[in-house]
Amino acid sequence: MSRRSRNRRTGRAPSGGVLPWMLSLPARMHLRWLVILVVLLAAMGAYARVLVTATPMPPSKAPAVRTGSPVPASATPSSRVG
Repeated sequence: MSRRSRNRRTGRAPSGGVLPWMLSLPARMHLRWLVILVVLLAAMGAYARVLVTATPMPPSKAPAVRTGSPVPASATPSSRVG
């Protein structure tokens, strides 16, 4: 294959279509690290936004820690009056 025909082949979209050609563009331009970094930052930003905008959990709704043995109702501090 001559150099001239190789150069012509890289300029046109492959037979797979435009979408695979566009998705392979960063790899062909040796920019994989940049794409990975952008996707990573977008995911971290979305997660940070969820953490910042989430309402705080009220103390009465805190998740209970389950132990191996159930605690009788008479032993809980909230059931004692006095």
